Amino acid sequence: MAENTIINLIQLRENHEGEIILIKTGRTAMQRLNEMGLVPGTKVKLVRKGPLRGPVELEVRNSHLVIGYGLASKIYVKIA
Repeated sequence: MAENTIINLIQLRENHEGEIILIKTGRTAMQRLNEMGLVPGTKVKLVRKGPLRGPVELEVRNSHLVIGYGLASKIYVKIA
């Protein structure tokens, strides 16, 4: 994929990085993501995707986080 392409987080390939550009979710989920440091402008690396729409493991600021597939699908990143 070309640089500066915006995709949803689950479309990012494993071991690739992107910068969060947009999050399309409700207030409660947004607050939860903010608490985890997943906010626009943050660089994330997709470490692993679980099978069958399972959880998604991310690396953010040298920490590993796991979020659900549905929530990950609402986060849009610009490919780094």
